[in-house]
Amino acid sequence: MRQEQAIFKALLSLAFVSICKLGIAQSDTYFAFPPLLEWQGGQHIIDLQISTSVPSSQVWVYNSDTSYSQNITVTQGNLSIITLSAIQGSIQSTYGARNLSWVNQKRTKDALFVEASQPVTVTQRVRQQFNQEIITGKGMNGIGKEFYVASQTEIHSTVTGNFTNYHGLHYVSIVALEDNTEIHIKASAGNTFTNGSDSAVFQLDQGESWVSTMQDNKVLLGTKVTSDKPIAVTAGGNHLKTSSTNNADAGIDQVTPTEHLGIKHVVLRGRANHPQDYFMYVATQNGTNISVDGTNILSNGNAGDAGTYVMNGNPATPGKPFVVESNLPIYVFQVTSGVTSGEPEQGMAQLPHLDCTGSTNVTYNRASGLATSALITIPSNAVSNLNYNGNAISTNASITVQQSTYDPSWSGVYIGPNVLTNSFSLDCITPFHVGILAGEGSSTGLYGYISGFDDDLKLLDPITALSVDDIPLGSLCDTTIPLYFDYLSCVDSINVISALVLQGNATIIDSNASDTVLHAIINPNFNGIIEIQVVVEDSRGFRDSVVYEFEYYGASYDPVQEDTLSVCNGQPVVLQVQNPATGLSYLWSTGDTTVSTTAYNPGWVWITVDVGNCVFHDSIFLINGSLYEPTIRDTAYCDSLIVDFRDPFLANIYWTTLDTNAVELQFDSTAYYPFISTDINGCSKEDSFYYRVIAEPYIDEGFGCPNYTLTATGYSQFISFSLGQQTYTEPSLDTLFPFAGSHELTLVAIDSCGNLDTISRILEVDCLDNLLMYVPTAFSPNGDGINDTYCLSSSLPTRTEYAIYDRWGNELFKGPSTECWDPVGLGQEISKGAYSMRTFTKLPSDQLHVDEFTIFVLP
Repeated sequence: MRQEQAIFKALLSLAFVSICKLGIAQSDTYFAFPPLLEWQGGQHIIDLQISTSVPSSQVWVYNSDTSYSQNITVTQGNLSIITLSAIQGSIQSTYGARNLSWVNQKRTKDALFVEASQPVTVTQRVRQQFNQEIITGKGMNGIGKEFYVASQTEIHSTVTGNFTNYHGLHYVSIVALEDNTEIHIKASAGNTFTNGSDSAVFQLDQGESWVSTMQDNKVLLGTKVTSDKPIAVTAGGNHLKTSSTNNADAGIDQVTPTEHLGIKHVVLRGRANHPQDYFMYVATQNGTNISVDGTNILSNGNAGDAGTYVMNGNPATPGKPFVVESNLPIYVFQVTSGVTSGEPEQGMAQLPHLDCTGSTNVTYNRASGLATSALITIPSNAVSNLNYNGNAISTNASITVQQSTYDPSWSGVYIGPNVLTNSFSLDCITPFHVGILAGEGSSTGLYGYISGFDDDLKLLDPITALSVDDIPLGSLCDTTIPLYFDYLSCVDSINVISALVLQGNATIIDSNASDTVLHAIINPNFNGIIEIQVVVEDSRGFRDSVVYEFEYYGASYDPVQEDTLSVCNGQPVVLQVQNPATGLSYLWSTGDTTVSTTAYNPGWVWITVDVGNCVFHDSIFLINGSLYEPTIRDTAYCDSLIVDFRDPFLANIYWTTLDTNAVELQFDSTAYYPFISTDINGCSKEDSFYYRVIAEPYIDEGFGCPNYTLTATGYSQFISFSLGQQTYTEPSLDTLFPFAGSHELTLVAIDSCGNLDTISRILEVDCLDNLLMYVPTAFSPNGDGINDTYCLSSSLPTRTEYAIYDRWGNELFKGPSTECWDPVGLGQEISKGAYSMRTFTKLPSDQLHVDEFTIFVLP
């Protein structure tokens, strides 16, 4: 092994020892909870209590068909509680519970599951005034194919006799984890379930559950559950009346499969009065011998043989060890209480065996509202290293220690309700077990073991020291690559049984099958995912496996797969690094530092990918794929014009303001006409067409009044130019007007389209107040058609009005200067003689100019 590898391995070992001190209780990343049967007294509330010893874990809690689903984040040192209290109409109970109406049948909604990103500890607390209990989630250690279950035995029957109002009931609850799972339940000899049968055979699909019940005048202890695929099992009883006190309570726990059993247990006496502090045992193989403190209690027993052992001792001084030994693996279930006063009620828990099990760190919260205490099973030589809330237990005189007189290597530690804090921690470098007792007079009693049931070989991530199925190595580009692992086992010797390349191109070298490092040599021309499975076996024959997964970047790795790419000019195109992975850094020529960038124009784009111990460069040339370019953009014409935009590269054109897709359009107004064109490559472009209508020939006045420079313009050929009655053959004329007035201008010319145009207009000279007016002095309205009307002429005809009065001042006529006075036409009879006339002119300066004249009417 190279020196740096040896140093790395030593650091990993130190990291593991350090983390072991922070090890977890009965922790896992997956839990399956069969439904908890409700009792005759009504529905109960379920609290899911979740904690973790890692900084944080993302937790998903859901039911069988995920109609209930909740995600939470659990953080180190904090107890998270999910309370299930709402009655769901479809199941007539809370999620996680089974209504009494649905026993001896399969259901699809009432089991619970917990998945976590990092290991967590999960317990169920049943809350009901007379039916409380703690159920310890066993995680993956609670999943198997063969189980024996138990329920309290030191009880009175409530089916008949004097206690029928208690309604006690045993049950076994099961949830399947795979489809088409066949399950067998077989009661012990002489016992039957409430349906009258001593067995049940049924099939469940994934997530479906089943509950079989048994009257409390029967014995559930020793009932066997088997399946052909993995299942989880919970068993116990509801409101079971104890044999020596006038109370009743639940005693339930999740059960581990037979594969996780052992041959040595230490039972610590609880706080129940005699004979209510007892344990039950079940043999799992023929030829089983069991003893308590060296005294045989079962000899040559068969699989399923079971019994009850009542522990003597003082309930006021709990923690006395009873050493249970067997030649073959057995189950041990303890029944006890958390209080001694009044008539304490019971709780039940499966006890873990002592071979290679236990926890090095437990963080938990006491049961709210109840007297809560802790029983700790620990090797005697480790008692001095046991810390409670960070301090050695020897510093607290209220914490008691009792050593076994039969096997002094084991001791029981008791932390009473007056010492146990609301949130507490226990840690020791040597694994130990913790049972939690809780109770309240004659109201309820709880009991549950929250320490680890693991006893198999566990392969560990060498960095986190957590049991894992896979070890991600990120992104690598070197060869050879070391593959490290660590392990947890009761024995020190292990062997690598096999190393298999599941994906990729690699060769595995294991120079020493007994150490914890292998090497992978990767083909340098390979790029992609590498998966390698390593199987390890310890000297007891237990096996575990781990899969290493990483992204390998070989010598031929190209960050961007294409060398060229056709793009639409001006339109965004996303360029993506192939085989991106966490831990890599990127730099694009665009400035982006992510796995992708967006380019808009043709040209070169380059990328640098830094894998950490090697750097890759690549580039791509973006070819302009836009084919259509308008051949006509700006056009001017003296009239409307039809324009054809057809092009072999044009697939579609849309005129946004005209709302049409026509390729041939008639334009008759000056404007910008925007459009979106799409070529045969699919490239779209926004553009516009400008059409201008050329104005007809016109006369420009130039600047300066009354001195005008009149110029004809906008023509293709000049013909003539007229001012009033005077015609000119030159297109430009300088003229000075001595008085204000209106003057007719006329231009005759050929326009830009070749048409002969005659343009007439009036020139208003309005910068002078000089007025020229022609005022006749007489007329003869005698009807002979000659000089019958009176007309005047003004150089400002639109600004001038006049009025005519008789000699008495009566107004005979009033009108604009452009209108003549026609007495005959108006039916006026006027006599000859003199008449007065006044003219009113609003000058360009806006002043009113008034003149008076005398006119004569002749015969």
